[in-house]
Parts: sequence; C-alpha cells; structure tokens
Amino acid sequence: MKEMEEIYKKYCVPLKKYVVSICRDPDTADDIVSETFYRAIKNIDSFDGISLFGWLCTIAKNIYFNHLKRKDNNNFSLDDEYAVCAADLSNVEDEAIERLQRKKLFECIQKLSETEKEVVSLHIYADLNFVQIGAVFGKSENWARVTFYRSKEKLKGMMSDE
Repeated sequence: MKEMEEIYKKYCVPLKKYVVSICRDPDTADDIVSETFYRAIKNIDSFDGISLFGWLCTIAKNIYFNHLKRKDNNNFSLDDEYAVCAADLSNVEDEAIERLQRKKLFECIQKLSETEKEVVSLHIYADLNFVQIGAVFGKSENWARVTFYRSKEKLKGMMSDE
C-alpha cells in the first residue's frame, strides 16, 4: 500500500494536468483522477510494466470519454467563463481576448490527429518531457520530438489561417 501512495504522489499532479487539458474543467478532472487511481488499484494485474504514467493516462482518457457519453457535455460556454472573470472589470477585455485565443488554439488542437493531440497535450499541459512521451506511446524520444514539432507547425498554420 505504501508503494501505491508513492505512485499517487508522483503522478497525481501530472495526471491532473493531462486530464484538465482534455476536459477543460478542474472539478471534473479531480473526479476523473480519483476514479483513475481507483481503477488502477483495482486492475493492477493488467498493467504491462512498460509505462505506468502512460497506463494511467489511458485509463483517465477512457474514463473521460465514458463521462462524455453519459453526460453529453463536450461543449463549454464562454459565457460561463466570462461570469467567473467579471469581478475584475479592469482586465475583462484582455481576459476575453486571451480566452478567445485559447479557445481558438483548443479548437485547432482538436483538428489534429489523435496521436498529435495527445503528444501536444502531454507536453504542454502535463509537462512531460519527450522521453516520457515516447514511453507513453512505446516509441523513442526522437519520435516524440518530431511529432510535437510537426504538430506545432500544423497549429501555427491553422492559427494564422483563421
């Protein structure tokens, strides 16, 4: 049990960053991370021993997809985000512009292939290095670097076109 506590301490924060990057809601991310660790403990026998963080990310992603199927809430409202920020009226315009840019970037990321989306999310939102990302996919560090670079170039093109 001590071992699982150490695993939780090591992977909880990066896993939450990854889940927030795909679900865009910290409260939902907390629930998904909790469920992920519960399922990991319950199904530890199915772990293949290659990449623990990759296995946890896969579990979390599947839980999130199941959540979407149940709730059918894969849209987020800019009005809701605006209401949260409305208290600080001096920065509302700047925050709205930044929020629209983040929304545009998020929409462009969603247009990437599944692999590209995951590589970008793992690097940017979960703060994983390329060695770790390569391990998640069972590929090399170089593969992760090249995939991220190509995805970033695609995103630059998409952002400038729109």
